[in-house]
Amino acid sequence: TGVNFPKGKNVGGITVDNTTPTYPWHDMIGNIHPAAGDVNEVTFETYRGGLRSYQFSGAKEGFVDFHMPHDYLPGSPIYIHVHWSHNSAIVTGGSVTWAFELMYAKGHDQGAFDAPVTIAIVQSASTTQYQHMIAETIASSTGGSPTTLDTDLLEVDGIIQARLYLDSNDLTSSGAIPDPFAHFVDIHYQSTGIGTKNKSPDFWT
Repeated sequence: TGVNFPKGKNVGGITVDNTTPTYPWHDMIGNIHPAAGDVNEVTFETYRGGLRSYQFSGAKEGFVDFHMPHDYLPGSPIYIHVHWSHNSAIVTGGSVTWAFELMYAKGHDQGAFDAPVTIAIVQSASTTQYQHMIAETIASSTGGSPTTLDTDLLEVDGIIQARLYLDSNDLTSSGAIPDPFAHFVDIHYQSTGIGTKNKSPDFWT
């Protein structure tokens, strides 16, 4: 009959670590999409060999959508991050500031999309060509703020819409300053390890 868990919104789930149990982290995965034909459309440029990736410069922007999964731990904060790198052999240091504009709405006719919030992430650059970097920051808090979504509103089947753009390119170089590449965008969330009893509200009864 399998393993059985009690129904309910906050009745536990699968945790890790016998000494200090905690809920494990999973990824909400999002691919970057350009706004085709727009003046600020981010373009797919040659990265290395025959492979291309999205290269961000100036006001270029990309868009990402996320769906809240059924194993999301209610009331837990989420963290957004961008996977990025540069393909220059002459970068000497500096940093890159990535920014997200985010908005959220519950699903199943429970709410409208709230006004967007803007989140910036500053990360020092690697001097290693093609080094895989991950710039991450918190994306929700209790009650919300101008820079975070409201954790209390996050729920299964909700949608997060995101705009990614390069807020500032402060890389330093012994020659031309390169534009960084963004390869992927994810949201880290804590998981109960189990789904909800129902596929629509109320999800847990």
